[in-house]
Amino acid sequence: MSNKNYGFFLLLCSIGLIISSASGTGYHIPTVAEGLLNDTGCYIGAYLGGNQGANNAMCVNYYRKSNNAPYETQILDHPLEYGEKKTGNSNEELKETDTGIETFRTAINVLKPGGGKKQLLFSRYYNLYYYPDNDYGKIPYTESPAPYIWAEKVLQQNGIPVLVLYPWALQTNGLLDLTAQNGYHAPMTGVAIITEIAQKCDALSKKYADSNGKPATILLCFGLEFNTQKIVNPTGIDAGDNENKKAWRQMFRSAYTIVRAHANPSVQMVWAGNIAQTKNDRIFYWPGTDDNGNQMAEDFVDWVGMTWYPWKNGPTTLDDLAGFYYYYARDRNHPMIFMETSADGNGISADELSLKNNQVTYLYNKNTLQKYPNIKGIIWFNVIKGEDNTNQQLVTKNFLIPDGNWNNQGKSTTKPGYVYSSSNQTAMMSSRYPNAVTDPYFIGYSAPSLSADFDLVIDKDSMTIICTDTSTGQGINSWKWDVNGDTKPEYYSQNITHRYKSPGNYPITLVISNGMQTHSITRIVTIPSGDPERDCYLFIGSFPSNAEIWVDDAQKIGITTPNMMTRYLVPGGAHSISLIRDGYTTWTGSYSLKWPQVRYFGQITLNPVLRSSHQNRTDFGGIKTGILTTGSTGGQKPQGIMPGISIKLDSGIGTVPSIPDVLPASIPSI
Repeated sequence: MSNKNYGFFLLLCSIGLIISSASGTGYHIPTVAEGLLNDTGCYIGAYLGGNQGANNAMCVNYYRKSNNAPYETQILDHPLEYGEKKTGNSNEELKETDTGIETFRTAINVLKPGGGKKQLLFSRYYNLYYYPDNDYGKIPYTESPAPYIWAEKVLQQNGIPVLVLYPWALQTNGLLDLTAQNGYHAPMTGVAIITEIAQKCDALSKKYADSNGKPATILLCFGLEFNTQKIVNPTGIDAGDNENKKAWRQMFRSAYTIVRAHANPSVQMVWAGNIAQTKNDRIFYWPGTDDNGNQMAEDFVDWVGMTWYPWKNGPTTLDDLAGFYYYYARDRNHPMIFMETSADGNGISADELSLKNNQVTYLYNKNTLQKYPNIKGIIWFNVIKGEDNTNQQLVTKNFLIPDGNWNNQGKSTTKPGYVYSSSNQTAMMSSRYPNAVTDPYFIGYSAPSLSADFDLVIDKDSMTIICTDTSTGQGINSWKWDVNGDTKPEYYSQNITHRYKSPGNYPITLVISNGMQTHSITRIVTIPSGDPERDCYLFIGSFPSNAEIWVDDAQKIGITTPNMMTRYLVPGGAHSISLIRDGYTTWTGSYSLKWPQVRYFGQITLNPVLRSSHQNRTDFGGIKTGILTTGSTGGQKPQGIMPGISIKLDSGIGTVPSIPDVLPASIPSI
C-alpha cells in the first residue's frame, strides 16, 4: 500500500464519520420487560483489539513484537497519537482512550453508506486480576484504561459497551471464589470489584441516556468461554457435575446479584461459553442449576450466548445450535448473543477467507435470523491474532471481516501498521460485509428508533381500561393490542377502551411497527371486583331550606334547597345523614346504598327548637308513623328508592316503601 493511499485512508477515517462522538448520547436496547423479544431485528458490532500494548515507549504500532511472534492487531482512530497511558486524571484518560470505532464505522460506510451506523456493539476484555488495569497481551510501555473509562468512551461514540470480565484468578483452595482478592497494586476482592463496576456502569448508563431519556445499555459478559477454563472444567468434559462447576455457578450468581443490586436494568449480564449445540452441553455451567441439578426459581442471567467459529466439518448453521437456543434463549425468554464470531482456518489463508465469506453470507442474513428471533446480538472478532493451530503450533490467524488483511510495517517500532482489503487497498474490507448489514433487519442509527409506550386509566367499578398510545418513533402505522395475555391481538387501533368481565391480573401488550421495525411493551393491570362503597346519589330538600347536610356527622356534602329533587353525591354503603339549621332541631336519618342505587328522601320539614325533643326527632327519613310531610300544602308523600333499582330498606320501617308520587325526570347518569 503506497504512502499516498495510506494517507487517503487516514483522511477517510478522520472526516467520513457518520455518527458524531460529540453527541454524548448512548443507545438503549429495550430490556425483555420492555419488549425486546417482540422486536424484529438484531444488533451488531465488533471487537477491534484489546489495547494490549505496543512495541516501544511511543506506542505507535498495532502489532506485538515482544516475543517475536504475531499477537493481535488493534484498529485505531488516531494511531500516531496512540498511548492510553494512565495519568491519574479520568478526563485526560478519556481523551486518550482510542476505541477504533470511528475508523471502523467509516470504513464500512465508505463502501455502503449507512452500514457504519449499524455498528453498535463493541467489546473489550479485562482480566480482573489486574483490575482496574488490563494485562490482555500487555507489554510494559502502556497501561490500559479502566473498564469504565473505556465504556464511557464507547458511550460518547453512541455505541453499546460490552465489557468481558475474566474472574479466573479469583480463587480459594483451587475453586473460584468471588470473595477472594486479586493481586494487582491495591488488592480488591471480587465482590468489591463487581460492586464498583456495577456502580460505575449504572452512573454511566444514566449519564448517557438516549434521546428518549432511557438509560444507555451496557453489557457485562462475566467469564466468557467458561467451559474452556481449567479452574471451571479441569477434566475438559462438559458432562457431569463437580465442585469446580458448582463454584463457577455460585460465582456467577453472586456477580449477577451484585449487579442487580447496584445498577439499573439497562446494565445487563451476559452468560456465554464457547460453541454449544444442546442443552446438556452447558447445563452444569448454568447459574440457574442448583447443586442437586435442579432448575432454580431464577436463572440469574439477562442474556445467553456463545462464541462461534465455524470450521471445516464443524457446526456451520444455526440449526446445528438449535438445542442450545431453544432451551436457554427461546424457552427461558432470554436474548441471545454471539460474543465472538468469525472463522478459524488454522492459519490457512484460503480456508479462512472461504469460511469467513460463508459466515457473513449466512449469518448476517434476515432469512437466516428470522427463524431464531431471540438472537439479538452478533460481535465480529475483527483482528489478526497469533494462536496455536490444531497441531499446537503457533500460526497467524486472520479473523478480520472478509477480505481484510494487514501490513505490520515489518514489525516497525516507529511506523503504525494498518488494515486493508486485498482487493482495494484504500479500504479496510471488501463490500461483502457492508452489503449484508445494510439490511433493515440490523438495528442501528440508520433505522428509525421505535419505543412503544402507553398511558393506562382504570375505571375499577366498571372494570374498564382506557389505553392511550404514547409511543415514539418515525412512521408508526400499525398498533396491535393483546389485553388478556393470549398473544392474539384483540384491537388494531391506536387507542383502545376495553371492559373486562371478571376481576384479575391481565397482561396488556402493545406492539407497534413502522413497516421496518417493531417494538412492544407489556404491563400488568389489576382489575378488582366492583366496589360496593362507590359514591351514590340521594335526593333531598328541606322546609325551611339552607340546612347543612352532613354524612356521619363528619362530612358536609351541601346545603338544602326547597326543591326535593336536588341531587347530592354521598358515599356508598351504610351511613347516617343529618340536616342542621340554626333555630331548628337537627334531623337525622340513615341510608344503605350500593351503586348504582339512588335514595329519594323528598322534602324534610324541620321542627323549630321550641318543640320537645321527643316530638322533634324523626324515626325514619323525616317520617312520623311512616308518613313524611312535604311541601307548603302539607301534602304527605311516601319516600323510597328509585324505580328500576333493587329495593333496599334503610331502618325504622318494617314495610317496603312505596314509589314516590314525584320522581326525577330520569335516573341520574353514572
